[in-house]
Amino acid sequence: MNTAYYRELQRKELRKNIIFTICILLFATLSTYYIYNKFVSKRDEILKSNSLEVIFHEQNGNHFSINKLSPISDNVGLSTKAYRFTIKNNTNKRVKYKVRLKQDKEKIKQDNCVNTQIPNSIIKFAIHAKNKENNIYNLEDLENNTVVVKELGAKEAEQYTIRFWTSINNALALEDSHSYHYHGIIEVIEQE
Repeated sequence: MNTAYYRELQRKELRKNIIFTICILLFATLSTYYIYNKFVSKRDEILKSNSLEVIFHEQNGNHFSINKLSPISDNVGLSTKAYRFTIKNNTNKRVKYKVRLKQDKEKIKQDNCVNTQIPNSIIKFAIHAKNKENNIYNLEDLENNTVVVKELGAKEAEQYTIRFWTSINNALALEDSHSYHYHGIIEVIEQE
């Protein structure tokens, strides 16, 4: 009689453990799913036009910042934080577009930092398209803030990486350099 009683207790304990394990696995699965979806939706910002879809792969979307004035060489600048984005042509025809870099006037107004913006003359950047060399420019040298003018074939995509830094030659001339920073926007415009 004692063995039957202990077997029944073992069965109850086994059922309780199985139910507890299933609840923990279900909770872990749902939590992981929720966290993953929250992370993915925060990371990629998608902008669409009639023909183009632009996916910014960073949490800030198409906004970029240089948070401190630290002059570095071009070689070191090429290893700074990268802002990545992909441009996709969703049509069956060729589409021309341009990429522009401009000041984020809304953020500058919001932060009330007009007088502490790093001058364009000392900001350098490199833009890199897949399977192509890095092209290094000064922000000041851009015509109409335009970095790239290109055409995408039907259903094609192009991925870009942009890195920003301040020039080692000019940045040292600024007084009170610790308060200087820069707010900018990466803008992709479909052209007619």
